[in-house]
Amino acid sequence: MTVALLETAWLVPLYPLLAALLSLAWSPGLISRTGPRPCGYLNLLMVSAAFVHSVVALTALHTNARAGAEALYRPITFGWTWLDTAGLRIGFDGLITEPALVAMTVITGLHVLVQLYSIAYLEMDWGWPRFFGSLSFFEAGLCALVLTDSLFFSYVILELLTFGTYLIVGTWYNQPLVVKGARDAFLTKRIGDLILLAGVIALLPLTGTWNFHGLQGWAADQINNHNTLPPAITLILLALIAGPMGKCAQIPLHLWLDEAMESPLPSTVLRNSVVVVGGAWVLLRLEPLIELSPLVQTVLVIVGGTSALVGSLIALAQIDVKRALSFLVSSWLGLLFVAVGLGGIDVADHLMLVYPLAMALMLMAVGAIVLTNITQDLTQLGGLWSKRPLMGLAFLTGAAGLMALPPFGGFAALRELLELTAASSSPAVLGGVVLITNALISAGLIRVFGLIWAGRPSVFTTRSPEVLWLMALPTFVLMGLMLHLPQLLVINGVFSLSPLPGWGPQALPLLLSTLVGGGLSAVFYLRPHPLAHLPAALGGLQDWLAHDMQTERFYHRTVVWLVVSLARLSAWSDDRLIDGFSGASGSAAMAGARRLSLTTSGRSQLYALTLVLGVVLMAIWLLATPAAAPELVRPFS
Repeated sequence: MTVALLETAWLVPLYPLLAALLSLAWSPGLISRTGPRPCGYLNLLMVSAAFVHSVVALTALHTNARAGAEALYRPITFGWTWLDTAGLRIGFDGLITEPALVAMTVITGLHVLVQLYSIAYLEMDWGWPRFFGSLSFFEAGLCALVLTDSLFFSYVILELLTFGTYLIVGTWYNQPLVVKGARDAFLTKRIGDLILLAGVIALLPLTGTWNFHGLQGWAADQINNHNTLPPAITLILLALIAGPMGKCAQIPLHLWLDEAMESPLPSTVLRNSVVVVGGAWVLLRLEPLIELSPLVQTVLVIVGGTSALVGSLIALAQIDVKRALSFLVSSWLGLLFVAVGLGGIDVADHLMLVYPLAMALMLMAVGAIVLTNITQDLTQLGGLWSKRPLMGLAFLTGAAGLMALPPFGGFAALRELLELTAASSSPAVLGGVVLITNALISAGLIRVFGLIWAGRPSVFTTRSPEVLWLMALPTFVLMGLMLHLPQLLVINGVFSLSPLPGWGPQALPLLLSTLVGGGLSAVFYLRPHPLAHLPAALGGLQDWLAHDMQTERFYHRTVVWLVVSLARLSAWSDDRLIDGFSGASGSAAMAGARRLSLTTSGRSQLYALTLVLGVVLMAIWLLATPAAAPELVRPFS
């Protein structure tokens, strides 16, 4: 039975997809007598079925010798052909591997917890069908993404996830700010997606395949045979990494994540924990191709390092708690881009593995505060440690998982990254980026904790009731998983126990950066300190960081201005040149027709006279034209 579930693991995305489709029956009101709540319960049931199937399949992989050997050394394949014509075949080819099953278990497990959480968070909301259907649509897309072996269908699925982002950000569509956030998030992602599509199309004639394993084999052949690669391969690879840059909210394609915070907080939990990692998953599958171009690797390191530093700095100036955590998402994933650029595929895997649970736990703890205190403004919170200590402990547990603090998984992954930078061509610069970013991330997380749970109660937090148990239960379950994650990673051989999980070279500098960043932030925010707010002379710096370094204004003055100018030029040319020419020629034809109509009198004598004059004029022309002399043809001599 377990082997059968392993071999049919490709069914996992179909459970939430079916739930999303059935949600349409409630969304337009086709089913109204029951109210919207059965739709939420249906989605929860189907998501739970997907989670159980994933867990059983992963268990079978590790406990059944035959199934495990087949999945590890000869992965289970499946597929169907979508298009096969003129020598071109496009199909959804999939592989059931251990990483895919682990990823699906994390995705489906988090979705179960989030949907439980959402039932309580949106208890009085009537938009359940649209919201829960969108969550299930997200899960189906993410599970399909980790199963597919096709770069083309990876692009298609990423596009569907972008569409899902638009739907779920616009859940409360009667608010103008929400509509703007959904639109801006959708359009910002389009930039990277269009460039990615160009790269996907251009790659096929060069490699002859879109399958990741085929691309890996092609890249290995180029290296082993010392083939000279065409110059276009660098441009193609730059186009391919543009898509993951947009999905992972890397600079300069990071604005969409900030705009997406207008959606309900449960969707933020999933988006910031697993949806953004979808782009990183595709990037890791492209790593064999990326190794072919040192320029592309350098671009990844520069983009990742810049996003890591800038994102963590911007987070320190945010007063909206959801935005403060969202910029830390860009910062952490920037470190993952650095690892891929340096060729550390295993390090990038570990960074991606330890991230989702920690970020989801922090957002769940914050959501419990936002719901009961009716604000997500950090300056209006505070003093909640005496009223909500358990949620404070949950937040600290999640924060410890992202800071380089042993024995948690974030420490082990960041230590591996720091060791990787030490072996690079610029160890001082890249190592400094990792250490400074870790210090800033630690400072940002302790700042959020201090502004919510430390200090004195405000008007909003004087009375802070407990949340419903359906919000507390998944939060504490996730907290327990976070506390046991280091042991699970050691047991499965991801990190070694020496003497702490992941301890090794570069551990002390990394731990010191955590203590410096987190300690200074604790001094400023656990007890309100004057330096927590910059002096008036430096207030402009804080405002500049709070407004995302004026990136949106820069886009409006450059990209948006250029697009608007081209649109106005196109409208003017269409109105004055194209429509003007066709309109003027049409008017001239109509005027000529009106004048000719005046010559029609209806008298047959006048018509006969006109014909006679025409014949006479033609005869005169023929007589006046000299006849051409016939050319003499000489006989052959």
